[in-house]
Amino acid sequence: MNDRLKLFGQRNPYDLTKSQPIFLRLMRDTIHFHRDHCPPYRQMLETAGFHLENLTSEDYLAKIPVIPTLYFKRNRIFSIPEEKLVIKATSSGTKGAQSQVGFDLKSLLTGILMMIRFFSYHHILSLRPTNYIILGYEPSEHTQMGAIKTAYNTTKFAPALHRAYALRDTGTDYELDIEGLTKTLHRYAQQGFPVRFVGFPSHMYFLTNTLKENHIQLKLNRHSKILLGGGWKQFSNEEIDRESFFQLIQETLGIEKTHCFEFFSAVEHPLPYCKCENGHFHVPIYSRVIIRDVSTLQPVPNGSLGLLSFVSPLVLSMPIASVVTDDLAVLHDGIQCGCGIKTPYFDLLGRAGVSQIQTCTTDAAALLGGKK
Repeated sequence: MNDRLKLFGQRNPYDLTKSQPIFLRLMRDTIHFHRDHCPPYRQMLETAGFHLENLTSEDYLAKIPVIPTLYFKRNRIFSIPEEKLVIKATSSGTKGAQSQVGFDLKSLLTGILMMIRFFSYHHILSLRPTNYIILGYEPSEHTQMGAIKTAYNTTKFAPALHRAYALRDTGTDYELDIEGLTKTLHRYAQQGFPVRFVGFPSHMYFLTNTLKENHIQLKLNRHSKILLGGGWKQFSNEEIDRESFFQLIQETLGIEKTHCFEFFSAVEHPLPYCKCENGHFHVPIYSRVIIRDVSTLQPVPNGSLGLLSFVSPLVLSMPIASVVTDDLAVLHDGIQCGCGIKTPYFDLLGRAGVSQIQTCTTDAAALLGGKK
C-alpha cells in the first residue's frame, strides 16, 4: 500500500502516532511534484530559500512558502495541464472575486477515500433512505461554486430520496425560499424517513426561527441529522450562540444536539474539519494547522491569535500544499479540550481585513506571477 492510501485511508482520522512519518514523506513528494511541474512555484521555492531535503521534521513545515487564498481569487496556477482536470470549482458567493480551483483524478480519488473514512468515523455514513434540505444554492448551469458540489456530494453519505434547496435559482441570481422549505418539511415529516439538513448555519437558523415564530413543532425521524458548514458570512450579525442554536433545533425539529455537526473547509483547502462535542475543530491526520502572525506570516505560539494556515499533501493539480486564509484563529494542544481526541484543535475568531493580508498576497503574486 502506498503512502497516499496509508494516510488518507486510515480508519482513525486523529491517530497521529501512525501517520506522522507518512505525512512528512508525502509532503516531500508533493512539494517535489509541484516544483517539477509548476515553474512559478519552483521560482517561489528558490527565492524563499526552501530546501526540500530539510523537510525531515514537522517544525520545518512552517517554512514551506505559503500562498494566501486571496491569491487564487485573482490568479490561476496549476501543476498539471488544465485539460487533465476532472473537476473544477469556485469559492462560494455570487458576487465579487472567486477562487478558481481544479482537481486531477488521483487527488479526487484520494479525497473520496479520505471523506469515506472521515465521515464513517463520525457516524455520518448511512444506508437509510433520506430526504435532504440543502441549506444553500440550487444547482445551476451558470455557476460552479464549490459549495454546490460539496452539498450535493454530502447527500451521497445516505441514499437521497429527495432534495430541496434554500436558495432557489431565479435564472440570474438566488433567492431564499423559507416558505417553500417549510412546506417541504411538513411533507418530509409525514413520510417518516430521516431528514438531513446540509449547508449554511444562517439558513438553518432562519428556517428554525420561522418555525418557532409560527408555533410549528415537528418530530422528525430519530436518525435525522444536521450537517452545517460555510459559516454565517454576511449574516454574522444574526449569529446566536451554539447552545441556543441547538436548543432551537431540538424544539422545532426534535433533533438532539448529538446529531448536530459543524464543519469547516475551504475551496482552496478541500479537507474536512468537524467540531467535537466541546465545540472545537480538531486537526485530522491529513493536515497540519499553523497560526501565523498577521503582518509577517511567521508562526505564533499556541494560544496566540493569528491567521489560519494549512499544510496538506492531498492535492497534486495545484500548488496548494501550504496556504494561509484570511480567517483569524487560535490553536490549542489537543489535551486541553477534554473530548478524548488528542490532536491539536483550533477555534475561529473572525476574519482579518483584506488590507491586513494584501501585502502577503502582493508578495506571492510577485514570486508566482499574476495579479495582486
